[in-house]
Amino acid sequence: MRYLFIFFGLLGLLAHLACTPPQKMGSSNGGHTSKPSNKPKYEPMDTVRWSSPTNPKPPIGAPSGTGTQPGGFGGETYRMAYLLPFLGAQYDGASVPEKSRYALQFYAGAKLALQQLSEEGGVNLVVDVYDTQTSDADIQKLLGDTRLRKADVFIGPIRSSQVTLMAAWAKSNRKIVLSPESPNMDLTSQNPDFIQINPSLRAHCAAIVRHVLQRHRPNAVTLICKQKEAERLAYCQKANPGTERFAELIMPDEATSFDKAKLTPFLKPGRTNVFIVPSWASQDFINAFLRQLKAVKGNYAVEVYGMPQWQNYESIEPEFFRDLHVHISAASYVNYSDEAVKKFQQAFYDNTGTIPDDDAFNGYDATLFTGRMLRQYGLSFTERLSEANFTGFHTALRLEKVFASGNANAETALPDYWENGFVHILSFGKKGFEPIRE
Repeated sequence: MRYLFIFFGLLGLLAHLACTPPQKMGSSNGGHTSKPSNKPKYEPMDTVRWSSPTNPKPPIGAPSGTGTQPGGFGGETYRMAYLLPFLGAQYDGASVPEKSRYALQFYAGAKLALQQLSEEGGVNLVVDVYDTQTSDADIQKLLGDTRLRKADVFIGPIRSSQVTLMAAWAKSNRKIVLSPESPNMDLTSQNPDFIQINPSLRAHCAAIVRHVLQRHRPNAVTLICKQKEAERLAYCQKANPGTERFAELIMPDEATSFDKAKLTPFLKPGRTNVFIVPSWASQDFINAFLRQLKAVKGNYAVEVYGMPQWQNYESIEPEFFRDLHVHISAASYVNYSDEAVKKFQQAFYDNTGTIPDDDAFNGYDATLFTGRMLRQYGLSFTERLSEANFTGFHTALRLEKVFASGNANAETALPDYWENGFVHILSFGKKGFEPIRE
């Protein structure tokens, strides 16, 4: 596999996440050797450079086994482009903008995936990387770039407004786009080459409902939120395939406590009483609900299902999460005890001098998925997305058709776009929120 990295507007950017003199990050030809040619027009290069690690090994344990075999140059050649906010215009020559960390981590993870694809062989990729900066004007300018317009597949951008502009441009120009971060809903229509990797709120609600109904009857479920969030309850009700609707408790927007809210009518003996709360805007609101439920539940069995943001709440006592059997949905979960994850961490550290975060795992997964789909199906891979069954370090991909207009037969019609419907359900245990052990 061949890949060429060119940053427009980022020449000289140093991603020095460790404080030692920078050195070039590996070879950008995937480890292949090729016959010499007469003055090639483009020399393989990587203009993002990383500093050498000060320590030879990070404190994550040695990977099991080393060594790779180079891939061949067989297979079709496709052009990919990354659109990421490196914020090169904000680089002052001394320090890298903190907000560029997402792009740097994502890009470094993507590079490891490209190396993996090179070892697997069977596909040739020419890859360009672009700095989207921060404004809509910046992405509009990029979309007029002659070289960018030659790309077949795009990964990015990240900012929500830029994703909307990219979706419209890609639809008009019949390009494939993978949106790795923004969980927008219904941002495009009649655009079957647009793939949203990060599940939307609607997908989170549907995943929670599927999980709950595998274990409990609908009459045991109560939905709770504030008035301004009422539309979220519709996502839950719609995900319920039965005729018996869930009970609902909608609180006033100004509510700061549940002292006047009667939770006891929703508590029944002989069953587990389930509360789904698709809310995260106010930590105080969630804390007040959990506190009141704990106060009134007595010997009734209860379970609570909430949103990913809950795991970052610092003012909620862990005993509430534990005693009320709190679960949350999560778009991603990295199992750091897995040997393959440890090996990835080691490789990432060896290349960058820093430990990968979730964005690095996301970059790796998105790139590996795209490369393998191109190798197997070529540019028609969007027609086979319903068959995709990819499990990565960061998430799994179970892509589903979305009909934003609601006027199509899901079995035969082209979707408005594709969305990842896979959502982790985590339960609170001794080590915090972890996947449920069935």
